[in-house]
Amino acid sequence: MLALSLLVAADGLLPKAARAETRMAAALTPEAVGAAIDAANDGDTVLLPAGTSVWSKKSWNTAHSPMVKAITIQGAGIDRTIITVDKSENGNTSFNLEGTEGKPFRVTGITLDGSLHPNESSWGALMNVSGACKNFRIDHCKFKNCDVMLMIGGDTYGLIDHCHFDGEMSHGGCLQPICYSGPGASNYRKPLTLGAAEAMYFEDNEVNLKGAVARGDNPFFVAINAARVVIRHNTIVNAEIEIYGPGQGKCGCQTAEIYDNQFATVDGGRPGGPIFINAGVALVFNNTVTGYDCRFIELQNHRAYMEMPPWGKADGKNPLDGNQVPAGQVGAGYPCFGQVGWANNVDGLFKPTPCYAWNNTRNGARFLMAVTSRNPNVLATIKEGREFLNEQPPAGYYKPYVYPHPLQEGWDAPDWLWPRGQSRTQPHRQDAKLFPADPDRLYPRRVPTDPWPRGQVSFSHETLCVCVTVLTGLWRGLKA
Repeated sequence: MLALSLLVAADGLLPKAARAETRMAAALTPEAVGAAIDAANDGDTVLLPAGTSVWSKKSWNTAHSPMVKAITIQGAGIDRTIITVDKSENGNTSFNLEGTEGKPFRVTGITLDGSLHPNESSWGALMNVSGACKNFRIDHCKFKNCDVMLMIGGDTYGLIDHCHFDGEMSHGGCLQPICYSGPGASNYRKPLTLGAAEAMYFEDNEVNLKGAVARGDNPFFVAINAARVVIRHNTIVNAEIEIYGPGQGKCGCQTAEIYDNQFATVDGGRPGGPIFINAGVALVFNNTVTGYDCRFIELQNHRAYMEMPPWGKADGKNPLDGNQVPAGQVGAGYPCFGQVGWANNVDGLFKPTPCYAWNNTRNGARFLMAVTSRNPNVLATIKEGREFLNEQPPAGYYKPYVYPHPLQEGWDAPDWLWPRGQSRTQPHRQDAKLFPADPDRLYPRRVPTDPWPRGQVSFSHETLCVCVTVLTGLWRGLKA
């Protein structure tokens, strides 16, 4: 009877991943890749062949559902599976992925190249992630030469890690490789989640802007619309991080944790600065800056002196603002809706959440937060000691989330996912003098510690075959 029970249960002992299928797309065309993704079931892996293929927005979104299941979409590796995106046609974003809560998905081992659309205006992303998935992962991919390379929007978050973002050409707009737009005002009604998993994480990535796009206002990362973001352990060359305030029809960013990043300007690069904070609460620490003309982590409040549609200007009469300072006085409207140091703004009720900066350096000297604007209304609404402090937060106030992010666990990246001629022990860098090789930080070798779900028995393939053979023999003996 025991043997019978074991035999009947043998299939149940297998984790679901062991029964998942691996599907190879018939070709690297948008039609073939879309068909393979649509045919996949939860737990499946869809493999994309090596090669180069030209996609357009129109072809990818024809007869293909953007809804993505709990699957892995895996190319042959960076610079091996190359999708060259021609976005000159009308249509939706080229690689559109709409997630569902409870169905984690992953995209890995692909290069997306936007060089073939010289007439395209800004804001047409190479990849767009939307929906409600709370634990997706995009890793070991390369994005290059597009004004917006990766657009993420809505009540969704996950992990972007070990990706390359390379830009040396623009197509008529402001180069902003990554844009994350959160769920909007609904986040103001949720408790803050500093140091927790409930945020969009960007870690262990490399950003390298060159030529004309390495100068001026070309942030590699922008966050807006009550976004909650964590930007950590990245290498950022000739680029900047900009935490947006209210504007463009959206709320400002709500929370930003920016730490353990390395910034540098090389080969004549002159971005506006490394870090700009225009909204919410920011915790900025342990960042190393080499070069850059900007001497501060800059804080700003645009609504203190100008209209920012649809929110208007903070003038002491706008019902969105706290209006502790009345109209006609310097700093009218304070505290202002969406401003720095006030991350919680719900129905006119404001709770102070000051920003903190500590242990940041620029060319070996301390790199501090400051208000650089000379506008008296900005200076009156953002004050050191009230909206921001250049010191570590009080004990118990904040603890960074575990690093590496748990979504990196349980998978050891094969060498073929890296560009040709490189491996995890040879990071892809052109600024080796500024950033000595540290492969354990940028490309940690993840060894699965517990790849089997809790409560399930760990069998090797050979052991399982032996068990099934023995149980089958016992079952036949009982029947005889």
